[in-house]
Amino acid sequence: MNHSPPRESDDEIDLRDIAIAIHDGWKWIAGSVLACVSLGLFYIYFIITPQYSTEITYTPSPGGLDALNNMPGTNYTESQAFEEFSQRLSSHENFKLFHKENPDHLNPLLESSQDEMSQLRSFFFSSLKINQPSQENGLSRKISLNYTKNIVGPQLINDYFRWTEETYVETLIGRAQRAVDSTIARNSERMAAHLEVNKEDIEARIARLQEEDRVKIAELEDQLHAEKKSVISSREERIRILENAEQIADRLGIEKPTTPRDLGRQTHDRDVIYAEINSQGGLPLYFMGVEALKAEREVIELNLERETKTAEIRNIESRLSQLRNNRTIEALLNREELSPFSDEYNSLRSQNQILAANVVTKDEIDVVSAIHWAYQPNSQDSPKKGLSLALSLILGVMLGVILVFFSTFIKSIKHHRERHQERTV
Repeated sequence: MNHSPPRESDDEIDLRDIAIAIHDGWKWIAGSVLACVSLGLFYIYFIITPQYSTEITYTPSPGGLDALNNMPGTNYTESQAFEEFSQRLSSHENFKLFHKENPDHLNPLLESSQDEMSQLRSFFFSSLKINQPSQENGLSRKISLNYTKNIVGPQLINDYFRWTEETYVETLIGRAQRAVDSTIARNSERMAAHLEVNKEDIEARIARLQEEDRVKIAELEDQLHAEKKSVISSREERIRILENAEQIADRLGIEKPTTPRDLGRQTHDRDVIYAEINSQGGLPLYFMGVEALKAEREVIELNLERETKTAEIRNIESRLSQLRNNRTIEALLNREELSPFSDEYNSLRSQNQILAANVVTKDEIDVVSAIHWAYQPNSQDSPKKGLSLALSLILGVMLGVILVFFSTFIKSIKHHRERHQERTV
């Protein structure tokens, strides 16, 4: 009985067979590479839209807020203004206002869209980015933009940056001006209050002066009345004295003015008379005689109630005239403008004049400084043509090898079936 020699196991893979299969199937591999590379080129040039990117690097401007902080009631730090400016840059509402004022930048992107606001929102959140501060970049930040070739990206982001800075500076100036206007308004209210208080003080002062004048006038009128009454009393006393002297002269028979020597009295009587004269400093009234005494008495009685102007009465009447025509009260009543007489009012008015002179312009404020402006890049960010073609080539080779193996496998199956049929026959 013949025995056939043992065969090697069919499960073993001979590398030479693989190399021969790949060599024999080079057409499959070349076709696959050509197809993948063609698809890659078609994808690069006809399907995907090229994407570009550009960015602005900016930092706080040293001393750019000095003019603003000189405004009363305004105090911004550089970091505070820088942070607020960065928040504005990253604000969709701010970008929407920019687009409203400058629609030409995004018209090529939005003109084919029915929902312009949704397209604008999608573009902003997907294409515009601001990096967060870190230890590596310090205080500087970057705003980057991803865009397609139908948009002039560098001009868009540069104009958006400048527009945001300009509007933010206007906002800062407006805040400072409102603070000044608020201070001026408060000072004006205080000025009006000071004038009102001054007016009330003047009215109170006039009332006090008038009351004091009324009291003084009443006192002086009482003094005047008492002085006039004193004059009448003096006249009455004179009449009484004249009456007594007239009676004495009548008893002595002295009708006309005479002297003691002419009277012809005794020596001892003369001595008495002289003694009386010496003691009183002059001749007694009865030496004037009855006629003279009577005439004087009658004249005094006739003018008993007639006013007379003594020095004291003239002084009192002069003082009464001054009080009845108080020039201080007249001046206070005739004041048409109270402001010159209020130190507080004038001080506040001076403050308002100084505040109104505080003016700051946009050219005096510099919030940020651009270190690098956006520019047109030399090449697109995506797709990467070299990388895409390399991947297409690798994929073509892999697909070609797979097709070669699959073709070889199909052929081996057919060959195995043919051999099996021959054996059975």
